[in-house]
Amino acid sequence: MKSLLLVVVAMVVAVGSTFAFAPAQEDKMVAIVLMMDEGDDDQQIVATIYTSLMAAEKVAKVLDIEMIAEDEVNDDVFVFSLKSEEQRKLTMKLFDEEGYKTAAHRVLQVEDGNNYNALNVQSLEDGTYKFVIEDETGASKTKTIVINKEK
Repeated sequence: MKSLLLVVVAMVVAVGSTFAFAPAQEDKMVAIVLMMDEGDDDQQIVATIYTSLMAAEKVAKVLDIEMIAEDEVNDDVFVFSLKSEEQRKLTMKLFDEEGYKTAAHRVLQVEDGNNYNALNVQSLEDGTYKFVIEDETGASKTKTIVINKEK
């Protein structure tokens, strides 16, 4: 069974500002290497390329904000800091380990500079959670945290 090596190079352009004087975000070049079996039909190949390109587009949607937080929470409060260059509204979500069940959801107003926040995790069970910060455009930043109050 022969395999076909298919390389897809995609130029992912980050959405810049609509103002002429504001700099656009950096463009990203993404290369995707796919291994296809000789028996794969055209429809399957196109679907695989489409899925890969959608994943490449996600690369450009990384939130440009600095997030500082401990990896492990040992008490009832998860404290985190967000450092932003501009004022913006963000959505904060905390998911269970598999990323399905939402453990927390809050809208945050972030000001220019350092912003300190706290989330009460007293009602959550010990375990691993995915902490996601997202803006209105869909750009996001994710951090994995472990809640271990038994320590």
